Amino acid sequence: MDINAKIALNSLKMEIASELGYNYNGLTDKVESNAPQNTLMGHAKNVLAGEEVGGQVSKRLVEMGEKALLEKYNSKK
Repeated sequence: MDINAKIALNSLKMEIASELGYNYNGLTDKVESNAPQNTLMGHAKNVLAGEEVGGQVSKRLVEMGEKALLEKYNSKK
């Protein structure tokens, strides 16, 4: 993966995690909830946080792709 793409994707994850009230750990590339870590509840909430952030990342990437395609299409008219 291109390093600039990786940096941009990590920035997007960090932004979305922050918006949703989670922490993004750039060193481990994981989203962490605010639940006590190293507990069963903490692990479960981390999984849910990761799923929620991942879903929002996918949604935004699709929206960005759609916008880019529309702009490209409309510029050819």
